[in-house]
Amino acid sequence: MNDVDRINQQFLNLFLIYIAVLIGLIIGVVVSFVFITNIDIAYGILLLVLVAMIIITGLFKNKLDQITHMSYLIKIRTSQGEPLAIHHMQSFPDVQAIFRKNDYERYQDNETYTIYYKLDKDPIKQIFRNYMLTVMVLIKNRNAEFYLDRVDKEINKLRDEIFKEKKKINRLIITQIKEIKELDDKTRDEIKEVIFIRTKRLIISTLNVGLFQTQKKAVMLYSDTYSPSLYYKYHLDEIKKIL
Repeated sequence: MNDVDRINQQFLNLFLIYIAVLIGLIIGVVVSFVFITNIDIAYGILLLVLVAMIIITGLFKNKLDQITHMSYLIKIRTSQGEPLAIHHMQSFPDVQAIFRKNDYERYQDNETYTIYYKLDKDPIKQIFRNYMLTVMVLIKNRNAEFYLDRVDKEINKLRDEIFKEKKKINRLIITQIKEIKELDDKTRDEIKEVIFIRTKRLIISTLNVGLFQTQKKAVMLYSDTYSPSLYYKYHLDEIKKIL
């Protein structure tokens, strides 16, 4: 059994367990109403079962989301694409025009990173459209990690500013780009830290890109043949336009 089959089996097993638990709780409620003559006790049991169902559903949903995330990563790795050619991003000091051409605005700029962003109406969803925030982070310090707390705070600050303008964001797409000197195991592991997060109010997707300037190639974990969603394809297309 390969990794894809294994993760699919885990999802199916967990889903079947969830269904079995729900059926067991429903049977328990039916039995209580049949055999318990005190209606107050029966309704008390019903209330407890409903609360239990809510809690159990939340727990199973979190676990199913984790398995789904792992499934995305495994399928992307199974059909991983080749390094992309660098056409525009030859050096960080000269990239502002590229971002401006693609409708990005510069939000923050310091010695460690530069943050560009653009805010659009959701290009995929056709009804009840909210805003999608696309963020590009250029990490100028080669010794810095891809994931920086300072960058997270800046992006949250940007979201708050947009929210104050009465613009609701339900999708956040982040690309973190850093020049790399060599493609060692540590750098490969950092680049592979792809993130898909789904909450009640927001879906976040983060991809890391390593610019291997000596070979004029951009290294990232991606797939052209497998896409978990149209938003993933949109994310890849945005990266390719910048590169």
